[in-house]
Amino acid sequence: MSKEIFTVLSLCPLFHQLDAKQIFYIARFFKQQLYRKGTLVLQEGQKVEELYIISQGTWDVFLPKDVEIPREHDVHLGTLSRCALLGEYAFIDQCLASASVRAIEDAALLCISRENFEKVISDDRVGKVIYKNLLLALISRLRKQNDEKDLMNLLDF
Repeated sequence: MSKEIFTVLSLCPLFHQLDAKQIFYIARFFKQQLYRKGTLVLQEGQKVEELYIISQGTWDVFLPKDVEIPREHDVHLGTLSRCALLGEYAFIDQCLASASVRAIEDAALLCISRENFEKVISDDRVGKVIYKNLLLALISRLRKQNDEKDLMNLLDF
């Protein structure tokens, strides 16, 4: 396990309230993967088998242009950086990815397989903390989307 993996996991909101010993244990289940600028790590509609945490670089989350869906160009949804989660929706509910993710620059991700994630959360204390933090992250993202929608509705009056 590298110091970089431990550091990123220690800073990641998913693991807040876990102590160093617990994070050290969790870190052994992650691997770091390097990506070149422009690399697609997730594609809308694909199955997601790993949970990703950004360790380096910035990532573009977007809906790709599509002939079947009347989308003439990519639709930018957001930009994510260090310690953000990627693919968590599809990883959790085992549905297909709802967006694509591309490296804006040379970057790195920490990855954990579904099997290893299940091992990590099988510890009741650790599992409860991770699920609580995951729920808080999803609620925060939903609230942000609702605020943006409310703003758009105000602008449309």
